[in-house]
Amino acid sequence: MFPGQPSLADKIPTRSGWEPPYPEYDSTLPKRVRRLIRRKVKTAKKEEAKLKEGRELFAGLVAQKKIRLRGTPDPRKSLEDIDPADAEVGLVDILAGELRVFLNGKLVRTYRQVHCYETDVNRCVTELRSETKRTKWTSPAGFEKFTADYKVKLNGKAPPTEEEFTKAANAKGHYRPRKDLRAALATLGPRRPGPRAKSPEK
Repeated sequence: MFPGQPSLADKIPTRSGWEPPYPEYDSTLPKRVRRLIRRKVKTAKKEEAKLKEGRELFAGLVAQKKIRLRGTPDPRKSLEDIDPADAEVGLVDILAGELRVFLNGKLVRTYRQVHCYETDVNRCVTELRSETKRTKWTSPAGFEKFTADYKVKLNGKAPPTEEEFTKAANAKGHYRPRKDLRAALATLGPRRPGPRAKSPEK
């Protein structure tokens, strides 16, 4: 979500976030020091807001079944795919690596060592970046030409995945709404039949 500040996650050492790296505000401190503290407080609040937004977004993607989870209710056992029904209603704690499932307000199950699938995350990241680059969208005509050229390049081969097609379009400077990308992908031909490949764990 925040490619301009990739080190933000490294500043979160605990489940509850992080302690402010500045002293408490004291009116007896020199004006220069008080100004510096106010600046750090403002920055910390923005970072905490980003953390909250990121956690809520991730939980939403899990609930929408866009990101699959693996974990185990018993740390002594190996990881397994978590039931989508549990993932949909459970509360994901990113920092603790847990998924807590409640029933009628009571905790009934806790999955630990929770992981997600790298391909799911990459796909969601691609979609998010595409949707946040609206100011850079190319003209429909330019994108249609790119799609036509891409189809010629395929020369009858199976169309790419949505993630691959989006990356190829973005690499050429084409940023279009998700619905446009999917519509263009549909014109490249039918997908070849076959089982869905397993995604590597992250």
